[in-house]
Amino acid sequence: MEPGPSTATMEQEEELTDHTVMKDCIITGLKEMYFSEILCDVAIQTAERSFPCHRVVLASVSPYFRALFTCPMKEATLREVCLSDVPSSVLQTILRYIYTGEVHLTLDNVEELFIMSGRLQLMAIQDLCSRYLAKRIDNENCLWIYRLAHSHNHGILLEETMNHIGRNLSSLCGKEDFFHLAMDELVNILSSDELMVDSELTVYNIARSWWEYRTQDYPLAPELLKVIRLPLLTPDQLEKVSMDLPGDYSTLQPPMGIRFRQGMFEERIVCIDQTALEEIDPEEEDYYWKAYDPTTDSWEKLPFCDCLYTPGIVSVGFSLYVSGGFRGEDRACKALHVYDSVLNEWKKLPPMTRPRACHGFLAYRNMLYAFGGLNSRSSDPKNKPRDSVECFSVLDNTWRDVSSMPIALHSFASAMLKGRLFAIGGMTQTDIDILHYQGFHIYNTLTDTWSQFPLSEVFSAVGAVSMDDKLYVIASYDIRYMRHSHPAYDAYLMYDEESNTISKSFCMDHLGQISRGRIPPVLQSTYGAAIVRWKRRIYIVGGAADDGMSDYKMHHWSPGEPRWTLCEKELPFLFLDFGSATLKVPLKRLCSVIPGRRSNYIFGSQSVEENESEEQWCEDW
Repeated sequence: MEPGPSTATMEQEEELTDHTVMKDCIITGLKEMYFSEILCDVAIQTAERSFPCHRVVLASVSPYFRALFTCPMKEATLREVCLSDVPSSVLQTILRYIYTGEVHLTLDNVEELFIMSGRLQLMAIQDLCSRYLAKRIDNENCLWIYRLAHSHNHGILLEETMNHIGRNLSSLCGKEDFFHLAMDELVNILSSDELMVDSELTVYNIARSWWEYRTQDYPLAPELLKVIRLPLLTPDQLEKVSMDLPGDYSTLQPPMGIRFRQGMFEERIVCIDQTALEEIDPEEEDYYWKAYDPTTDSWEKLPFCDCLYTPGIVSVGFSLYVSGGFRGEDRACKALHVYDSVLNEWKKLPPMTRPRACHGFLAYRNMLYAFGGLNSRSSDPKNKPRDSVECFSVLDNTWRDVSSMPIALHSFASAMLKGRLFAIGGMTQTDIDILHYQGFHIYNTLTDTWSQFPLSEVFSAVGAVSMDDKLYVIASYDIRYMRHSHPAYDAYLMYDEESNTISKSFCMDHLGQISRGRIPPVLQSTYGAAIVRWKRRIYIVGGAADDGMSDYKMHHWSPGEPRWTLCEKELPFLFLDFGSATLKVPLKRLCSVIPGRRSNYIFGSQSVEENESEEQWCEDW
């Protein structure tokens, strides 16, 4: 018999129910008093009509009214507040929302409601208007919505409009609304790192066209010159803009170094070269990784700092972080490194507090999360998985522990979606057995809490990626034909499927609600493959067939496509899922203008600090 809820739990549920009932009673009572004008003690007067209200209600939702009704001045005792410049229809809509929670937003009334709710400090209404506008941003309205958000300094709406403008600037700069932007509004746009332009000359041309519309003067206004990142211009491009430059234009640049625009990067799929790990001589060779460019279907070498198996890998912009992994012997290490693709160099960061391999490693905002994993490749039953979780602050370079996982796991699929960390499937262990975990976990970064969910069947997840506010899990439910007992392999398997079967892959939202979706069956049986998202494609990279032979193929699929597509070229190296991610790298033609960029960086041989001794490495175990 299942145990029933405790008395304390029942009492808490009763208190919650009673509170909900009382809240509903209060809302219903206020609504009735508003429409029947009972106990009203103040009237809001517009040019056309008067609205009887309750001081305590207005003061409870608006700092503006609270200050007005509690100040020591005579206005606090007035029974009428005059808002003659507020349209009656707008005030009526605002008051109806305050008392009932109901509002009908349209593109005709949302701007006035946004402005007036901001003036009256009714943040709930302004945020509602902001969300309404954010969902409807397009090329026709984004500039006026941007001006609205900019004038009211509304961070969320400003970010949404800036993202849209950044992606579509080239098509927006010829519109009439663009030329009506104020100087500070244009400067804010052209200062953004998120502009999808592949040349700084494009930014200059946009600034000059706006300036010529306003005036025929030369040179450009100093405010506009300061947002042009002159070091990103080639000598030929500098010649084209020379008419606008003063003699010593270096004084125009802020002392913060060069920042690339979003459109000046291209994305690579980064994988560990398993062939190199098996055959390389660390004393002579320095390249262990490969970077794949899907646009050209080509591979190139990427320098790496050490020889690691099954590390945690995650990218944040143009930085690639690598944590833990098995280093040479059977034990995992604690090491944390970061690769800067702009400067083409590696740096060593403070190590984790515990050694990990086959673990989860994800990024959210300025935090890196390392969770679960193994500390040894030994088959000893005492070598159990970890349940600990630690996070690294990118801002202050420190680690700290957070809430542990409900179950110790390793070799699971992991992904981040809407501030929630997912650990799907994986392997756990009892005193005598290694088991497949039949379920998944979600960690809420805001509340520092874990939730545990079952799955109807056991499966081995190849990988999970987030896209379009969904988590795509490429998985198999059948583990009968597994031939490998290595703990790093056991949780990674896909199976060949008949053409008339339902795909065993699935989607889930940030709350863990599962939907089968329309993910087609994979093309062949594979284990140890990497699942990586590149733009709107999901790639299956490498791995091995169920007969144990290496698979040198790559497949990709995008939502809406009927089947997976086989890439024309095979992998030029052996790859098992010992680490993969997508990484932003600068456009090659811009690399020559990056001050301090290493042309042929070899980790560990550039300085005494980087050329660490074996004793220092031992400290990271």
